[in-house]
Amino acid sequence: MTYGLDANDLEREIEIDIVSAFGWAVIEFEAVLFQKFLLMSAPRSLITEDMFRKYLMNMEAKGYVSPVDFQGKKAWKRLVIEADIEEPAMTPEEVKQFIAKAQVASKKKKGHDVTSDYRMRESKKLAENIIRTLEQVMPKTRNRRRPWEPTLIDHIEGMHRALVESKDEFLRYLKKNIPSAYDPMKKMLNSRGEEMLLLSLRVIESGQRAYPP
Repeated sequence: MTYGLDANDLEREIEIDIVSAFGWAVIEFEAVLFQKFLLMSAPRSLITEDMFRKYLMNMEAKGYVSPVDFQGKKAWKRLVIEADIEEPAMTPEEVKQFIAKAQVASKKKKGHDVTSDYRMRESKKLAENIIRTLEQVMPKTRNRRRPWEPTLIDHIEGMHRALVESKDEFLRYLKKNIPSAYDPMKKMLNSRGEEMLLLSLRVIESGQRAYPP
């Protein structure tokens, strides 16, 4: 028996040796696996075949190996490699700490999701407001326009491109192309910010709001 190891460390070392005994094989007969284990595990190999079988059953419960019937004989399938079980098992206190950290991380993620949902709801509301504003200042929006006249969505795309460039470029676009929308759109920009306005313009462009033709 190996000295200087507690029961948990010894069990882990034996489990690593059993997995190593598979070598390159994925499936190995139980009797052959036991012989290979005896040859390679030195002091840790001083266990009986019954003890070896109990280790295999414990490893099955941990998901390290799986029993198979191969050519009518008892065999085992390796499900992990040595590196998968080299780390020591967590103590009960470590498990509690891990769960606590996971719960905190989960709450943060949920908070982030809530924030994202809020931003999307607000952007859709702002998109509705943008559409209503343009409909009011472009009375012909609901009717078929002349081919050379820009549609509402044309102006949405133009505002989007301009705002991507800069706030000043956005305002210049409004003043040049939709002067009647300059004041209300500037107010939206100043109150809601460039990022929210950009998101709302993208919402309209992507069809998440059913704007009129």
